[in-house]
Amino acid sequence: MQPNVNNIKFKKQRGVSIVAAVFLITVLALLATAAVQLVATGQQSLSQEITSVKAYFAAQTGLQWGMYQAVYTTPSSPQTITLSNSGLTNTTIAVTFTSRTIDGNAYYQINSLGNYSTSASPEYSARRLRMRFKP
Repeated sequence: MQPNVNNIKFKKQRGVSIVAAVFLITVLALLATAAVQLVATGQQSLSQEITSVKAYFAAQTGLQWGMYQAVYTTPSSPQTITLSNSGLTNTTIAVTFTSRTIDGNAYYQINSLGNYSTSASPEYSARRLRMRFKP
């Protein structure tokens, strides 16, 4: 009786499928880990961008408020404004005024610092804007 040639081929390849399966599972696990890391990084980046925009618009609001104060009242420096709208809770604005005369013309300089959240928070953002104008 002659041995079956097909049986001999299968006996030699018994461990190959286990090695291939372990390799495939390892590669898929690495891809899944990379995808989760990428999504988490993107979410954190988006959150920081949103808080940065909130701080920027708070600082812009401080400049506009400062211009109003300089034109229509006698501004006192420094001023701190706390915003309480639903989207801007934990947002503060620090506004300082300086006036100077250049070539006989009076100019105001307004410095506005918009802060979103507190410096201990991971969502903290601060933006500083400066403007000089002639009333």
